[in-house]
Amino acid sequence: MATSELRTLVAFLFATLMVACESAPSTEKVIDPVVMMADLHCEAVSLRKARFELADNMRALEDSLMQPAASDSTKRSLQQALNDMEPYKDSIVSGSLELAKVIKFKLDSIIELELTDQEQRAAFDAKLTAELGKRGCQ
Repeated sequence: MATSELRTLVAFLFATLMVACESAPSTEKVIDPVVMMADLHCEAVSLRKARFELADNMRALEDSLMQPAASDSTKRSLQQALNDMEPYKDSIVSGSLELAKVIKFKLDSIIELELTDQEQRAAFDAKLTAELGKRGCQ
């Protein structure tokens, strides 16, 4: 995948995530915790896929760099492409870490406030699994 295509892909993924993360107008609407956790889970899956794709592309460039038959100009070009990917890697990693913190905080809050016994937790897990199955982002 060319560097410009990769930049476009990463920019598109981040733009999608930023739009998805924007809060809706304040209407004091109660959000179903199952829907909220499913949204966060699907966002995490999307970030994970982007991380894996970027890592695969970076490994392919690194493998190409190690080829003894590659010319110096080819190696410089490959190294530049690899260097260009580094900021995207850092932003995806930091985005994943931030999302993990949000998920942990929200889940801890739900467990503490709403899921006080095992039956409630089991019901929540079943509903979440069903919601994720509907969305296809497991």
